[in-house]
Amino acid sequence: MQPDPGKQRKPQIPGSESFSIVSLGLAADGKCNNFAEDLVKINNILNHLEKFNYKISIWVERIALVAVVCMIATTMVDVIGAKAFHWPLPAGTEAVYLLQVIAIAGALAISKIDGRHVRIEMIDQLPQPAIGIIHSIVALIGLGLFVILTWASYDYAQALRTNHEVTATAKIMLYPFALWMSLCCIPMILILVKDFISSLLETIRR
Repeated sequence: MQPDPGKQRKPQIPGSESFSIVSLGLAADGKCNNFAEDLVKINNILNHLEKFNYKISIWVERIALVAVVCMIATTMVDVIGAKAFHWPLPAGTEAVYLLQVIAIAGALAISKIDGRHVRIEMIDQLPQPAIGIIHSIVALIGLGLFVILTWASYDYAQALRTNHEVTATAKIMLYPFALWMSLCCIPMILILVKDFISSLLETIRR
């Protein structure tokens, strides 16, 4: 019986299989190279963002340090005046409260950069990709919270400004301090964005 010509296998060119494998390998290498180049670009962007945010955080920290010095001086004058001259500093308590807002909010970003916030070291002992996934989730949750805090602080500042809310004794306007808190959350948002992307990249690399 003669084989059906329609069902006969087409002749293969010698070396065609190895040529196809090499082509696929080159295509895969090209994709890997493109992916590596994309990672390098993302890393460069993150490094520029980190440097820019660090400069902002340093200036905000300096304002916070000035607030701490003023708070110490205010407390000292208030105590000495009350004990030695029976004349406490007028609105000294209000001034300390408001200076605390400036100091605490201004120290948020630089404390995160320097690693002074609470951290569970046991998680850092986990292998990849578990540690990268956990860090990504934590950064994403923190990012969401600080976005909400930024918006809530800004909205609260607008409400204080509209209602002309002031302190009881010195009649100091309150809305600038809520607005300051909102502005200080912006560097924290940038830090958490960088942490989230860096954790994802670290997970992908491993």
